[in-house]
Amino acid sequence: MGVEKMRKIRTLVGSIVALGMLSAVAIQAGQAADSSTNVPHSTDGDTSLSAWQADLAWRDASMDSDIELEAILSSAGPMTDSVAARLAAVGPAAGPESINPDDAALALKRLGRDAIGILNDGQSDLAQRIVKFQALMAREFDIPLMARFALGRHWKQANVKQREAYLQAFSKFLLQQYAAKIAAAQVTGFDVVSAQRAGRRDVMVQSRITQSHGQVLKLVWRMRQSNGQFRVIDVVAEGISLALTKRQEFAAIIKSNGGDVAQLIDRLRHIAA
Repeated sequence: MGVEKMRKIRTLVGSIVALGMLSAVAIQAGQAADSSTNVPHSTDGDTSLSAWQADLAWRDASMDSDIELEAILSSAGPMTDSVAARLAAVGPAAGPESINPDDAALALKRLGRDAIGILNDGQSDLAQRIVKFQALMAREFDIPLMARFALGRHWKQANVKQREAYLQAFSKFLLQQYAAKIAAAQVTGFDVVSAQRAGRRDVMVQSRITQSHGQVLKLVWRMRQSNGQFRVIDVVAEGISLALTKRQEFAAIIKSNGGDVAQLIDRLRHIAA
């Protein structure tokens, strides 16, 4: 794959986090943002960023259970029925019968419908659309889980205060950095094509997004159910995973700063400022 094509794909993946509905303007904005903030990208090529590696990483990841377990086990209260129920809820997936791909497809259809509704709202200016997209992302994306996955093994190395600061910085970075890009996009259609199980916990939902100039984007959304609601935890475009890309970018920043997570937090804060 050529360098120019990889650069364009990376820009596309960076903007997918803003719901995947991109225009040429959004892509150009993403390129400018990357160059101005000096966020490093992986140079390992499409193999290291491939969807199958992201799939393996997500299947092995247990951050969503860990964070709840930490909260439960740190409490000094007695083992009540409520505590027992919470512990059971954060165990391994309840079983294949508890995950319905059709429910994930319906959730993504709702997301697409609401997103296009915001884009086509002639009563809202750009600033208002940005605020609405931030609210939509906060509702439909499992941002804390995405943040923990992106930090990878460094999450366990960070102390409590660093974790809290990182989660706040990542959330602000995600919502502020990309909502403005998608708010200016021109999208005419959002179609859910199919949905299938991915491991014990997730569903991969394929979609087609049509832009006003006729270009069609094929995106695959990884969705995970939490408290009865399917939320987006990753998006794959051109075989490249958004979550895995961010994980590699963040690892590069931390490595270049002697393993200091605080430097990544400062970088995210600076970008979102």
